[in-house]
Amino acid sequence: MIAHLSLLALLSVAIYAQGGPYGVPPFLQNADAATRASFFALLQANQNKSEPQVKYAVEQWVSAQSGAIRVAYETFKSEIARYQKVEAAAHPAVIAAFSPAARAADAKLSQIAAQPGLPFESKQQQITNFINSLDGGVRQ
Repeated sequence: MIAHLSLLALLSVAIYAQGGPYGVPPFLQNADAATRASFFALLQANQNKSEPQVKYAVEQWVSAQSGAIRVAYETFKSEIARYQKVEAAAHPAVIAAFSPAARAADAKLSQIAAQPGLPFESKQQQITNFINSLDGGVRQ
């Protein structure tokens, strides 16, 4: 489930933490303020779009940036893909230790995260609502 949200979650954090040290995606660490502002504006303008639409908009934006940013973005995407593989491989062992209720919750969270047509903002809200509805023992 985490892997499904990793890229968009990081980008979402960037929207809400503009200019903060933790709100800048790794590929923009060395970018100037105008470039960062342009990226944040792009995310703001696309926050209610589906995951494929946001990814397309980001890819288009990146393709118009400097070579350094394009290379840093490709490195970032590779790191995300590597993380997704590690998470996917570890996931079965992790959920095997879960209670039946926790396994059901994990399956539901994965189902929400896997909906590419759902805008990220809606995914985030559905996930938050679902987690908040869980029994305290399952949440942990």
